[in-house]
Amino acid sequence: MKCIDTTYFVDLIRRPSAIRTITQKLDNEGVPTIFNVYKALFGAYSLKDEDKREKAKAKLNKAISRLEVLDFDYNDAVKAAKLGGTLTHRKHVGADAIIAAIALNKGCEAVVTRNEEHFRWIKELTGLSVEIY
Repeated sequence: MKCIDTTYFVDLIRRPSAIRTITQKLDNEGVPTIFNVYKALFGAYSLKDEDKREKAKAKLNKAISRLEVLDFDYNDAVKAAKLGGTLTHRKHVGADAIIAAIALNKGCEAVVTRNEEHFRWIKELTGLSVEIY
C-alpha cells in the first residue's frame, strides 16, 4: 500500500498529464489519508470561479470515492507531533508530518508525492520510502 500525497490531487485538477503514468501504477495500491482529502477539497472550495470550483470538486470526489481513505487518530496525532517537533529544528515540514505519521502507522510502504523536499527530511528520520513522480 502506498500513501498518495496531496500533490497528486492538485495535479489531477491542474496537470492531469503529469499523473497519467503514476495513476495506472496506483490503481491497485494507492490510498490517500483523510488529511490529503481535506487539503485537496479545501483547494477546490477555495476556487473563486464557480464553474472551476464545481468541476474540481466533482473530479476530486469521483477520484476519492474509488479509494480507501486512511483515517487520522490519536496515535497518528502523537506520531505527527513527534515528527514535526523533531524536524522543526532542521526543517519545517508542516502538515506533511501528519501525512507521514498516518502512512507509517497504517503500514504504507511509501508516500507518492511531487514534494520531494519535505518528505526527504521525513525519510531520513523515519525510513519511510518516498516515490517522486
